[in-house]
Amino acid sequence: MNNKILEVVSVSKSYPIYSNLLHIEIGRKDVIRNISFFLEENQTLGVLGPSGVGKTTLVKLIAKVEPVDKGEIYVDGKNIKEYSRIEFVSKVQILLQNAYSMLNPKLKIGYLLKERILQYFKINSKRPTSGNINSIIEELLEITKLPKMVLDMYPYQLSGGQKQRVAILLVLSLRPKILILDEPMSAMDVSLQAQMVNFLIDIKEKYKFSYLFITHDKDMAEYFCDRILVLHEDGNYEIKDS
Repeated sequence: MNNKILEVVSVSKSYPIYSNLLHIEIGRKDVIRNISFFLEENQTLGVLGPSGVGKTTLVKLIAKVEPVDKGEIYVDGKNIKEYSRIEFVSKVQILLQNAYSMLNPKLKIGYLLKERILQYFKINSKRPTSGNINSIIEELLEITKLPKMVLDMYPYQLSGGQKQRVAILLVLSLRPKILILDEPMSAMDVSLQAQMVNFLIDIKEKYKFSYLFITHDKDMAEYFCDRILVLHEDGNYEIKDS
């Protein structure tokens, strides 16, 4: 049985280099070069490396933000090129380092959450009712340990930890297969990082989704991940068991 939820096959990505004087393309810079790896269901794969090795580019390729130059990417057994935009958001979601950027500052959290839940029903061709919407909201608040009062709050009224949990709450409402964690804990102190890691482990077990964990922190990757994709500055890579 094939339980690969994500498979990256011989993927490459480069960007143009322009001359300073005439702004003419004079070459290409390879950022991702012939990389292959997979992520299994209900597993966590770390992507580890210093700044500039292509971690962010890799996220953009997997999330369909940018196209690959060469190679193929499969999610849930299907080439990502074949997914519509609406289909794909139920497969892959990203939790960013800056949780606030995921929240519309002019809208209350309750409104943002209901919109996400309605989107989930639309994607899955289900008819929502006020009863099942409310039950989903209650479940998500309980899981994220957020008080009901946050539903009537604007993003600017939340603490840093609450913003991160609200961002997770919005992501969970779509029930994704893969959650990309793009250095979501880099701005937290050690105690908050530990709380967040344990929380992420708990919700992964409950919802049975898979994590792609982007980080430059070797110790965190070894603690949190099942396997680690290590990107090197020379363009090479290796995959290790943590």
